[in-house]
Amino acid sequence: MRQTPGELMAANPYKKREPNIREQVYGMLRQDISLGKIGFDVRLVDNEIAASLNVSRMPVREALLQLKNEGVLDGTSRGFVLRVYTPQEIEDIYAVRALLEPPAAQLACVNQSKVGILALEQALSRIEATHQQGDPIDNIQANWAFRSAWISMVPNKQLVDTMERLHDRADQARTACLQDAQFRLETMQRAKAICTAFSERQEKQAAQLILENLLICGSAYCIKQAELLA
Repeated sequence: MRQTPGELMAANPYKKREPNIREQVYGMLRQDISLGKIGFDVRLVDNEIAASLNVSRMPVREALLQLKNEGVLDGTSRGFVLRVYTPQEIEDIYAVRALLEPPAAQLACVNQSKVGILALEQALSRIEATHQQGDPIDNIQANWAFRSAWISMVPNKQLVDTMERLHDRADQARTACLQDAQFRLETMQRAKAICTAFSERQEKQAAQLILENLLICGSAYCIKQAELLA
């Protein structure tokens, strides 16, 4: 069960730096958006969210404004809504990702760690399990964990930060696509190939497989976004 920001702040007081309320609200909202739990028709109002989480209004407002500044939300006369990206905008974003992520994967493969590879293998196991269960939301979480695992091995922090800002612009289309069992299967098969390339330190193969996955997913999400907006 998801904890409220207040509960998260109280947990594990021995850590040097716990995320503040704004950061926790931001993370919760971003996760829900990435998982497709917040649709185009949902209006995000700061005082309503604050009341539901039992926190003050200001950190919620700041989290929403941060998401707006990142291009995730649009402001309205009453609250915020998801920014609607056109298929062309999604295509453009994936074109940029195709320039950044293959060389990043190559760097990650060269600089890999045992911890990173273990996380990659564990995420792959989750992808396989959630595919069999047929739950697109859990499958999305597993795929995000897989991506996060290899990105954690990229030594260039500026590159990582740039990639993270671009990764969640087709959430509704992604969720719709992953409801299809065949699409989940093919995504899982590509993840297996990527994991093998990393495990065997085949950096050029890893980069090529990441590129192929981006091109396939980007095309599918553009088509699905057009259907959702029709």
